[in-house]
Amino acid sequence: MNKTNKNHSPKNHGHKAKKSQTSGDRLHESDLVIRRFMLNQPNSRLGLQPGYFRNTFSGQEYQSLRANVLLWHRGRVYFEDGQDVVPACKSNDGRQPMNLVERPKAETCGHWNGDGWFVAECPLAAWRFYNGRRCSPLCQETWSFLGILEADGFPFWISLKGQSLRSVRQFLSMCQEVIKAGQNELFDCSITLSTQLIQGRSFAYYVVRFSDPQWIPKTSAQHRKLKGHLRRYGLADIQHTFDAEQATEPTAAMAT
Repeated sequence: MNKTNKNHSPKNHGHKAKKSQTSGDRLHESDLVIRRFMLNQPNSRLGLQPGYFRNTFSGQEYQSLRANVLLWHRGRVYFEDGQDVVPACKSNDGRQPMNLVERPKAETCGHWNGDGWFVAECPLAAWRFYNGRRCSPLCQETWSFLGILEADGFPFWISLKGQSLRSVRQFLSMCQEVIKAGQNELFDCSITLSTQLIQGRSFAYYVVRFSDPQWIPKTSAQHRKLKGHLRRYGLADIQHTFDAEQATEPTAAMAT
């Protein structure tokens, strides 16, 4: 009898209400906005440290990023002028221009055929010939990576294009051999993102370089933790990050 009265006392009712209120005040998954890192270039108009990675939310800069990659997506970006900060057209999936673009250059960018090759539907996304030479499309391909930063264990986005894609393709090719053999998942690969200055007589810019992959065992606690991150953030959309940037810093929201 005493046990029953204790469980239904006013004091315990108040404790349960407080617990419920605390639970309701938590930040829900749909409220989370994943930060993004940008590579600062020498021609930046924002007075940033060239060759560093900048957190577009906090402004904090990093000389390198030690991370695990959860997943990656292709996209596209087109600048009408090489000095432009904001692109004239952009796609987050490589298929259609994003909603943020006021005047898209075409309804669709293109599609990937059954053999895994990209088929351009927009002229700007197609390879072209200039002075007898085959040149890359005016609309550049971008690869966006969702990763976990080793320093704090939180997710981030980073979008790469141009000459940085050489290192990207090399990194993913090395990973594919291990993944196909069933030894590891992509997120088991720990890498360091660093930068390299490419300089000529009339140009200077930085590209991203990937270090050689280092693999963690599939039986480790770190593997289980990263697998949980993939379940939690695997459906994340980089557009949410761009929308948040647009609300606070319109230039950063469109640049890559």
